[in-house]
Amino acid sequence: MSLPLRKDLDPKLTWDLNLLFKDQESFEKAIVAYQKDLQTISQYQGKLNQEKQLLSMLQLLEKIFAQLTWLNDFGFLGYEVDKNNPVYEENNYKLLAIYDETKKALSFIEVELANLDPNYLQSFVDSQSGAAYQRYLDKISMNREHVLSLEVESALSSINSQLFNQYRLSNVLKYQDLHFEDFTCRGKTYANTFAGFEGDYEVDLDPELRHAAWDSFHQGLAKYQNTAAHLYISHVQTEKAISKLRGYDSVIDYLLSDQEVSREAYNRQIDVIMTHLAPVMQRYAKLLAAKHGLSKISLADIKIPYSTQEPKKISIQASRQMIQDALSIFGSEYRQIIERAFEERWIDYPMNQSKSTGGFCSTVYQGPSYILLNWTGLLSEVLVLAHELGHAGHFQLSNQYQKATTPEASLYFIEAPSTANEVFMCHYLLSKDLDDEERANLVGEFISRTYFHNMVTHLLEADFQRKVYLAVDRGENLNAQKLNQFFKETLEQFWQEAVEINPGAELTWMRQPHYYMGLYSYTYSAGLTIGTQIGRKIANHDHETIQAWLDVLKAGGSMKPLDLAKAAGVDMSNDQALRDTIAYVDHLLDYLK
Repeated sequence: MSLPLRKDLDPKLTWDLNLLFKDQESFEKAIVAYQKDLQTISQYQGKLNQEKQLLSMLQLLEKIFAQLTWLNDFGFLGYEVDKNNPVYEENNYKLLAIYDETKKALSFIEVELANLDPNYLQSFVDSQSGAAYQRYLDKISMNREHVLSLEVESALSSINSQLFNQYRLSNVLKYQDLHFEDFTCRGKTYANTFAGFEGDYEVDLDPELRHAAWDSFHQGLAKYQNTAAHLYISHVQTEKAISKLRGYDSVIDYLLSDQEVSREAYNRQIDVIMTHLAPVMQRYAKLLAAKHGLSKISLADIKIPYSTQEPKKISIQASRQMIQDALSIFGSEYRQIIERAFEERWIDYPMNQSKSTGGFCSTVYQGPSYILLNWTGLLSEVLVLAHELGHAGHFQLSNQYQKATTPEASLYFIEAPSTANEVFMCHYLLSKDLDDEERANLVGEFISRTYFHNMVTHLLEADFQRKVYLAVDRGENLNAQKLNQFFKETLEQFWQEAVEINPGAELTWMRQPHYYMGLYSYTYSAGLTIGTQIGRKIANHDHETIQAWLDVLKAGGSMKPLDLAKAAGVDMSNDQALRDTIAYVDHLLDYLK
């Protein structure tokens, strides 16, 4: 399957970055204006112990943070969909330099605030004008013991993009250097790509084609495993070095500090799923094998849909109508956000050469929420769109009601609004007039997309990632073979004898970008735990829950993650909500008997 070039796509199916800047020249002028504002913030250095100066600085900081999101999305998103475009590549490099420049210019702020008298800061936030900044100042105060001297913070800021350039280099490897051999099935030759394998081949109903594509794909990965390992290991070792510099005993504690999540909660999320969800998903694997008449099931088969019928393709227009009808339950304010996403072209649908795989949502402060998809027309992709629109709705509401200094919730909570949309969307579809076979197929899709993706795929990443960080904390030398060993051990522990581990499965760590984003992978299951409880209540038209949920979405980063969950009616301080979610998945499997 040969993908089209970006220039050959229908523009109506792509996102409109000109909502940010009308052209390249406007973008470059905005950079100059931004840099001027950035330079002016230095006038506050050494003066933050004066309340008037502190307030003025915070107001300018808001402006800088907001402007940066506009520059970020124009410079970053063009590159995400066309990495072979030299203008977009140059914009991406400009953005990296701007981030370094920004971090260096702002480095004095955290240093000074961390060293101010807590009583003075409390007096400031108790004032009418300072109250809106309490959350921003509280987060700095909580980490004051890990803030370094101004000289060190400034030096680290000035080379941040060089210290953490491994993600960028991994994308160069993945999208520009890494190529897969064509494969043959029943006399027909197929081209293989990241997008083609993950979007089509690994879910194809033909086992011969599926396994041939698997072999081609993983043989391609294997050729570059040492380079990919070097990049990832360099990244985690850099994180470890920074954590030691900041006085953390463990790199895991360092990465959790910004999420405001305890080590206990982090370990609990991984351990409970590895122990209690594993047998449930082993049961799912056996049901899937029986449905498809497979004598044994392997990881090359585990992503196929439950239905044995050729999947129906859903048009973009039909998916839009389906989603808008379902999400109208959230009321007019939320509904208008969803309508804008479609009408104003916030969504980038088609696959093309050198476009990033998967899906994500990136939001501009007081501007659009851009959504990247790799549209297949399958129901699973409709759920991905509902998921990403959950992010868009969340970010739009939080940006509208929160300051630019605290718009975004903790990473621990960030996947709750998106997965709640998936859960509710599936319940909405299940409420339609369906026969037993249709209902079973829809439940199968629900499990394979929502629960498998968020609570298995990403959780296995998280378990692997924890092994890597613990090894780094112990000072062990790592290489590709060690990474492969860690991932294979995780797969074997989770699947036991229920699923065959195909050769090449140990290279799965090469497929996801989340490892370059801190402790992100485990948060999908945390978010889905919250999302399951909320989505099921919303599906029952619990208007009290709907209103509480909308209020939580508007709260953005103004509350800690467990407090956000609690405000929505979900207690994440223990494992009960997670165990309830696992029991719910087990109950769903009864539909597949």
